[in-house]
Amino acid sequence: MGAKSIQKHYLDTSIVRKRLLGPKIYQNYLDSQFGNDPCYISKFIQMEFKRSYLINIISFYFNTRLPTMETIDDALSYWSDKYRSSELKAIIQLVADVIKIRAIDFSNPQDKQKALRQLGRYIKRIELKLRRELKDIGKDSTRCERAAVPLKADPEDIASGFKNFFVAFNDEESCRKRCHVDSFLLNRYLSEIEKYVKKADGLPTDNSTKGFKRIAENLKKLLEKGGKLCSCRMCGNIGDAIIALDAPRNMVLEHIDRAFDYLCPIICQLHKRHPSTSLLIK
Repeated sequence: MGAKSIQKHYLDTSIVRKRLLGPKIYQNYLDSQFGNDPCYISKFIQMEFKRSYLINIISFYFNTRLPTMETIDDALSYWSDKYRSSELKAIIQLVADVIKIRAIDFSNPQDKQKALRQLGRYIKRIELKLRRELKDIGKDSTRCERAAVPLKADPEDIASGFKNFFVAFNDEESCRKRCHVDSFLLNRYLSEIEKYVKKADGLPTDNSTKGFKRIAENLKKLLEKGGKLCSCRMCGNIGDAIIALDAPRNMVLEHIDRAFDYLCPIICQLHKRHPSTSLLIK
């Protein structure tokens, strides 16, 4: 018998989060699906992970450093009152991981500095895992400038490194001036985008289609108003379409979001939808 062929897997941001941060049951599931096959991501997917998770963790780090936050419990209470659910979930995940690593009394002011040191190490470790455990596909079609912002944190002054990254990454106006996502969408993949919009117009609106239709609505606006509408916020609204279009056609796009069930077949992209954590546990 011949040797088993190796399948290459291209991970959507949702699968990257499960791979790096998910519960043990989900990580075991992914191991059973991928085995020793190589897993790839793009610079754009790195950016999405940083935007959706890493930036929130760094924000929480600086929130905790405020003199008015005497304990970790104070910082968590403030965060839960102020921020959206997605940001809150990111911090809950972080707290769970910190507790696993080292016993910290969240109600003890004397443990605040110990917690901050641990948070700093955690942030650097997660960013390093993102770059080292998942292979870069080797192309950067969108030329996303936010993805190019490096996280450099000297152990002797880790806060300054985090601040420089946070400021540069969130400078959307400056980053947008240097990216090429408008050309990527409206020149290179114009016909594919037109097909997405046409497909969405013919679909009913239900739980299985609403994500794809929401993306198609934004793509339709781009077609009507042109590249001037492209922004970091718009990329956040159509990120799944960018990921699908940019995916190597010889790899399987691994995802959880249902939008890919419509985005991928139209462009003949191999793909597989995986269950959510709740469905997997059931």
